[in-house]
Amino acid sequence: MASGDLLVRGGTVVDGTGAPSFQADVRVRSGRIAEVGPGLRPDGEPEIDAGGALVTPGFIEPHTHYDGSLWWDPHIDPMPSHGTTSVVLANCGLGLAPLREADRNQLIELMCFIEDLPTDAFETAIPWTWETWPEYQAANDEHPTALNVAAFFPHQTLRMWVMGADAWERAATEAERAEMAQLLDEGLAAGAFGLSTSLMDLDRHNRLVPSRMADDQEWGDLLDVVAAHPGTTFQFVPRAFEFEHFPGDMERMAALCRNRGIRANWGGFFAQDNRAKERKISLDLVERLNAEGSEIATLYSVRPGYVNLHFERSIMWSGVEAWHELCNVDGDEAKMAMLRDEAWRARAREDWDACTYTLAPINRPQMILLASDEPRNAEWTGRSIADLAEARGVHLSDAVANWLLDNNMGTHLKTQPQPVDNETLAEMARSPMTVNGASDAGAHIQMFVGAGDATYFLTSMVRDLGLLTTEEAVHSVTGKQAAFFGIPNRGVVVEGAAADLAVFALDEIDLGDEVRVDDLPTGSWRYSRKPAGYRATVVNGVPTWADDRSTEARPGTFLRNAAVG
Repeated sequence: MASGDLLVRGGTVVDGTGAPSFQADVRVRSGRIAEVGPGLRPDGEPEIDAGGALVTPGFIEPHTHYDGSLWWDPHIDPMPSHGTTSVVLANCGLGLAPLREADRNQLIELMCFIEDLPTDAFETAIPWTWETWPEYQAANDEHPTALNVAAFFPHQTLRMWVMGADAWERAATEAERAEMAQLLDEGLAAGAFGLSTSLMDLDRHNRLVPSRMADDQEWGDLLDVVAAHPGTTFQFVPRAFEFEHFPGDMERMAALCRNRGIRANWGGFFAQDNRAKERKISLDLVERLNAEGSEIATLYSVRPGYVNLHFERSIMWSGVEAWHELCNVDGDEAKMAMLRDEAWRARAREDWDACTYTLAPINRPQMILLASDEPRNAEWTGRSIADLAEARGVHLSDAVANWLLDNNMGTHLKTQPQPVDNETLAEMARSPMTVNGASDAGAHIQMFVGAGDATYFLTSMVRDLGLLTTEEAVHSVTGKQAAFFGIPNRGVVVEGAAADLAVFALDEIDLGDEVRVDDLPTGSWRYSRKPAGYRATVVNGVPTWADDRSTEARPGTFLRNAAVG
């Protein structure tokens, strides 16, 4: 039997279309689904026992940042252990091509700051054998991974390629816009899945990222190219965390997309209880824009919101200048010297009080919880910085500084998990203009684990709460995503489709705890997640996860958009 031959027997097929489930076996030949039906006769191929389990399409994660880590972790841990078979990279306008060698360090610094990733690993563990997007695609073709990988064409590197240092400073000229359009056309013709950009981000020097210097003429020229490649999409990040700017960003992007027939998604939307007002405004606005002729989908997150806050080049403190400076100082000794400096402390208090926007929720200090491995501080673990400041009679900034010094920087803070509005999540899953999957998996790897969101969604919304049917929930993490992003022949269990499958029983899987693993190529650590209990994850007919362990197989492919195939 050839690699990619398989028989999955005795399961309940949930085919990813939203149609009712049914009992059937699934036969795979050469990586594609050859037969779906009851009582298929074995023909000598390897078998997977799906008795009492569901057989679904493999899950698709459409908003990830594994661009760098797939080069040092081609198994993309822990995705296979959670039923995932495909990921989409180069979101938020950030990707690894097109990129001239002269701009590489600047891109590394930018991407690693915004996404909280290790610069040393990007510098040493990525081969950087490409400059153009087709060359990048070819390098990925020669580097198999455990998952299928799709990628957007990123706006930041596009501007850097054409404009150099001026990409950060001004709008593009007519000639520069024409060159950008030509490069984007080349990338989409080669197989990129669309254009991604950001209206929100800053770099670690508090400069606007290059895409924020684009004017509507540039947007129009680039979106004309997207429109000329049917099936490709547009991904953008509005200023949802600076909510006063959010409606204007959405109106602007909708107007640009509206007359071009472009399908777009904005991310990410968080259905948390503490953001009910913003949630209603957001959804009502998108509904109106779509009624006026736009086609904008809301990309939403499904898990309760929390992060582990750290102080190593983290974006989370970028709105509090003194604390942002601390994050960008190298080494614990230098950081502790800064924390002891009274002049810095005075500035830190002023900056804390003056801050109008930062991702760390310092305006809600009761939400920021303490953690420590020091036995003498055990009583404070799980209590808030507000509690600590009140008990010690000091400013919140000083309370955090003292806590870090008392623990020799060997600690972190954690935001209190914010429960989600599950009724809203159910509505989102059923809406035709939403996309499940604002996981940010692969980014912020010392803050949280994005992998496993589909596991959480299925167990919570179907098994525990009963707010969605199995068919609805599976559709929202498989076929609906494949259709929206133009990922051909995936996301469904039908004859002729690629054999990307997840085999699991809802009463056998759980999200699993975060675990710290020390496996980065330059010796640092990240958060991963324990295996969820899936019986098997299959990519192109080859199991990547089976018998509660990785198979070490790397059958994934670097995907092309639907027009290219």
